[in-house]
Order: sequence, then C-alpha cells, then structure tokens
Amino acid sequence: MSESPLSSHSVPTIAHAQTKAVALLLLAGTLLVLFVLYVMQARGVFTENQQLLLVAENAEGVTVGSDLSFSGFPIGRVSRIELAEDGKAHIHLDIPVAQARWLRTSSIFTLERNVVGSAKLRAYSGLLDDPQLPDGARRDVLIGDAAAGVPELVATAHKLIDNLERLSNADSALSGTLANLQQFSASLNGKHGALGALLGNEKDVAKVIASLEQTRALLVDARASLQKLDASLVNMQAISSDLRPIVDDAKAISGNVRGASEDLDALRAEVDLNLRKVSGMVDELNRKWPFAREQKLELP
Repeated sequence: MSESPLSSHSVPTIAHAQTKAVALLLLAGTLLVLFVLYVMQARGVFTENQQLLLVAENAEGVTVGSDLSFSGFPIGRVSRIELAEDGKAHIHLDIPVAQARWLRTSSIFTLERNVVGSAKLRAYSGLLDDPQLPDGARRDVLIGDAAAGVPELVATAHKLIDNLERLSNADSALSGTLANLQQFSASLNGKHGALGALLGNEKDVAKVIASLEQTRALLVDARASLQKLDASLVNMQAISSDLRPIVDDAKAISGNVRGASEDLDALRAEVDLNLRKVSGMVDELNRKWPFAREQKLELP
C-alpha cells in the first residue's frame, strides 16, 4: 500500500497556539466590551440625568432618541413616548444634570414640524435668572406645524387669484377707476390744468377765475389802505413829537402853581395865627379895668 503524499510531510506546529488563541479571544471580547461601554457612554447610560415630561397634543414626527435642542445644541434626549389617559402624548426626556442649568421655570418648549425633515423639539429660556427647572417637571409643548398651513395657504392663493381675475375684468371697479384716472390725467394737461381737472367744466372754471380776480383786486385795495394807514401813523408820530415840548411846559407850570399854592397855604396859616393872637389880646383887655364891662348883680 502506497503512502499518501501528505503523509510524507509533517504539519508545522505553532508554539503556544492554544494560549495565543485564548489571548486573541480575550482581546476581541475586551474590544467588544469597550465598544459597548463607549456606546453606552455616548448614549448617556452612565450620565446622571434629570427627568422632564413634555405633554403635546400629538407626538407625530417624534421618535425615541430625538434630541431636545437649546440654542442649536442638544441638551437632552427622548427616552420614551406614551399615550396618556387624557388622550395626549407624553414625551419623556433625559436631561443631563450638566445641561439642565439651561432650563428654567419660565422656559418654553416647542415641537416644530417642517415640510421636509423630521420634527424638532426646542427649548427657549428667555430669563436665565429664573429658578432652575426641577427634576421630574411637567411642561406643555407648543406645536408649530408648517405642513398644516399648506392647505390654508393654497386656499388663500386661490382666493387671491379669483380676486385678481375680478379686478382685471373690463367692468370691474378697478377698470373704472383707471379710466377715471386717465380722464383726470388728460384734464391736467388741458387748458386750465389742475383747476379744470377738479371742476370738470369751463363754466365753473370761469367763475372760480373771476372770484380769484376779485380777491386779487380786494387784496390790492387792502394793501393801499394799509399804506395810507402807515402814513397816518407817521403823521401822528410827528404831531406827538411837536406836542411833547408843550406837555413838558405844562408840567413845569403845574409844578410852579403847586409851589405857589404851598406858599399861600403857609401865609394863610400865619395870618390865622396872628388873628388868634390879636383876638386873645382884645379879650384880655376887656377883662381888665377900666375897660371891663359892668356886671349886673341879680338878686334871687
């Protein structure tokens, strides 16, 4: 019996092959565990989180793992979505404690749905001085759906087109207004310009022009009267200047008369005093003898 060709060559042996295989398995297992730990760390499994419950009319477009963004940066993640007993969607979020400082009691949460793309949860905190949002807080969500406004936008566009068609008709009010504007523009370029365009007929224009002429004539007469009045005022000023010296002389004479009156008063007082003295002397002489009057003795 002939030997097989393979039997003539011995199979090479690897030193410590079993140990190396075990080491390779351990290395692969370690790498797998590290990868899982990294993924868990990236998912926030080992991060201390704070819970937040958002209540929305519906959670359409929101999925587990969706981010809650603040100023364009993700600060939380949707962990669970459920339909509550009140018929509203309850969106549970995990917020890392390090990122929870951006959420305040006055913060507003919105769910924005775009025509293209997924829904986005956003947080807005206008007053960062307000108290921080507590753990397990519940907040309502304001929903802004851009797609929901598309039917209304289309209906509005149809209404606008219909209105434009009615306005562009030959018998529409806009057409009549444009015709009147054209007629008004032609009147402006006419003989009497804007006046003819406003009044519309030559008869009224002639009346207005006549009235304007009369007004102009009255203004001319009034101007002449004012000039005459100015001349009269100048003459009165000249007369007043001529009368001023006379008035000054009259004042001087009045002063002199006042002085003479004062002198007469003093003289009158002096005469009265002398008369009283003379009268006193006469009375004294009458009381003395032999000038005394006889006195009658009357008996009872």
